[in-house]
Amino acid sequence: MPGRDLADLLDWCTAQAERLPFGSLSGATLVWKLAARVQYACTGAHGQEFAATKLPQLYEQFVEELQAFPQLPGVYRPHDGEPDLTSEEPVRLVVGFSGAGKTTWAAHAATHCPHPVRYFDVAGIPSASVAGALAQELAARHLSQSEAETLPAADGIAVLRAVHARLAQAGTMIAVVVDNVHQLTPDEVRMLVGALPTARLILLGHPRPEQIPLAAHLGITAETLAGWSIDTVAAVFAAEDCVVDYGTVQRVLALTAGLPLYVLNSAYLTSTAYAGDGTAFCDALQAQTHTTGTAQERILEEAFDLLELRARTVAALLAIAEVPLAVAELQQLAEVAGLRPADAARAVRDLAARRFTQDFADGRVTLHDVVRPVASSAADDLPNGVTHRVRDALLQMLEGQRGLPQLGRWMRLLTETGRVEELLDLASEEGFYESGYPREIRAAVADAAENLARDTVIRFEAHNTLVTWAYYDGDWQACARHVSAMERLAVNGDSGIGPRERALLAARQFIVYGHDKDVRRLTEAFTTGLRQVESESAEERALRYSFAQALYHADEFDRADVVAQQVAEAYRAYLGLNLDDLDGPIAALQERLHASDSPDDYKRLADCFSLSVKSRRRQGIASGPETVVAIPAWKLYSITGAWRQAVDSGQEVVDILVNAGRMQQALNILERQLLPTAETYNLSELIFGLRSHRAVTLAYTSDIPAALAEIDSLSGYEPTPEQAADFCRQKAIIEALAARQRPPAR
Repeated sequence: MPGRDLADLLDWCTAQAERLPFGSLSGATLVWKLAARVQYACTGAHGQEFAATKLPQLYEQFVEELQAFPQLPGVYRPHDGEPDLTSEEPVRLVVGFSGAGKTTWAAHAATHCPHPVRYFDVAGIPSASVAGALAQELAARHLSQSEAETLPAADGIAVLRAVHARLAQAGTMIAVVVDNVHQLTPDEVRMLVGALPTARLILLGHPRPEQIPLAAHLGITAETLAGWSIDTVAAVFAAEDCVVDYGTVQRVLALTAGLPLYVLNSAYLTSTAYAGDGTAFCDALQAQTHTTGTAQERILEEAFDLLELRARTVAALLAIAEVPLAVAELQQLAEVAGLRPADAARAVRDLAARRFTQDFADGRVTLHDVVRPVASSAADDLPNGVTHRVRDALLQMLEGQRGLPQLGRWMRLLTETGRVEELLDLASEEGFYESGYPREIRAAVADAAENLARDTVIRFEAHNTLVTWAYYDGDWQACARHVSAMERLAVNGDSGIGPRERALLAARQFIVYGHDKDVRRLTEAFTTGLRQVESESAEERALRYSFAQALYHADEFDRADVVAQQVAEAYRAYLGLNLDDLDGPIAALQERLHASDSPDDYKRLADCFSLSVKSRRRQGIASGPETVVAIPAWKLYSITGAWRQAVDSGQEVVDILVNAGRMQQALNILERQLLPTAETYNLSELIFGLRSHRAVTLAYTSDIPAALAEIDSLSGYEPTPEQAADFCRQKAIIEALAARQRPPAR
């Protein structure tokens, strides 16, 4: 008899009862239940016997499925580049913050998996009971009642191995999704994996530091889901009747990283708290002035609170930086904030372990987009003096860097630190408007324009910058208003308003007169402007081009073409370029540019070519020799970094190729060059038009399904009036082409 006395015997029986597979009672409860039933049998009940077939019922062995995948939403929206549930690896570790859509992805992917899939959530289950509970789930699905009842009495992991052995003998391949795996220790996860060697295991969990050695032990790499694409985000907001243009959806994507719960919650808040105005929602969230908390904040604040102080400080520094930093740059900011280099490095490792950061191949590091709002709050909690010193150090660090994100952040820092004069100097450069500049800097420029305490020339330059922005936006009223302000400053200004400023004013007046179709005043202003510049000078060439551009806006297309050609000839002569140079390889043209003392004039030559082509096309010349200069215009814009104009000119080339019947070549230019250029250089306001252009070009290549799919994808965005008109026209063309392909009704 086990044990020395009755108490020892009771303990032994309880231990054996705990080993009973699939028991629904605790060991002690089962022992006392059996003791009572035996005592009752001693009275003669049930013939003083217990049938072996009835023992599972007596033991309350419960073999039934208790878990299932959560219900899928009525409309399932896939992740961008969504993977299948299983891969070549027997074990996958998929990590992501709560709300990243891991479980919903697994539930949807399970419906397409070639193997039987079991879902098992460890949340709320004591870790010692996990293996046994998983064995119960697998046995209930794949073993008969009699097979399950004959499993050995053993601890949970041994029963799980036994269940796997039965499945392996039967040749049953299964996939098991284990959710909330972060609640288990790495050793417990390894035991589960070891007990199911032939199963496909998909482990879902939140990012945790201990998962790094776990993944290394299993010989795998932790994976993440990409989140929703920009079109899916637009569709979610459209479903909530929210107004969002392409740029606003990009902002939402940056704020939420496309994680499904965060996007859904953002769309709901935009609809209910911001009257469907996506821009207002993004502005409030970025400025931390929103009054209704988001699910994203609640979830991530809990994760953020688990960080040590030094890690929260480094996250705050990365939030202030906004752009990826090299190790030396981050350590420099950390020293300004009072952290030692070793502490900063340790903090970066802590943040990376929780997936709060993203690493780049060149060693730079930045915050994960989804963490930025919470990390920005931590930045606000830094002592005021520290924040100022960090911004000053960052400003010096980024000055001179020409990467688009770095340049954009530097410009925002200029506004944050009140250095508007430097910003206006930058805005006067030829290529300033050719990439996606930060729109936040407009407010600072507008303040400088209206600030009576500022120098007259500074105010003049600020209004000039605002004219250019209004021109690109198509806001003609704002154009006229700022030109009027420039005129008043030129009349009342001091000696700082010189020949350059007056020529600049004349060019801006041309814009207004051209739009108003006031050719008389336009011609008078041009004549007056010519008297203020030297003959055959750079200023004269610029003035003549501005005149041609204004003639175009005045619908004087034939005159605009003639003047544009004349100015183009003047630039070609000045630069020493012949037609063979322009038609030759782009690399040779680029060498000429780099060796030139006047690189900006190459861009101005492109302006003349482009305007000539536009003018001819408005006169009905759609293709042929008269439009061939569109190609050198596109080349020149590309080599001078005039990306906005390169895209616009490239679209002219696409239209010319379509009119010439070269559909596939036109589509290749759109897909391989123009769309990537717009995305790379943050020209979000151009992407809607490019994609609708792509849709109609697809239709011309007879790929009607792809064309209709692209048009449908764009339906969630709010276009500008001009974009809406193009969209409707292109959609009508696609539908007409589709009707031609449709077989006749029987």
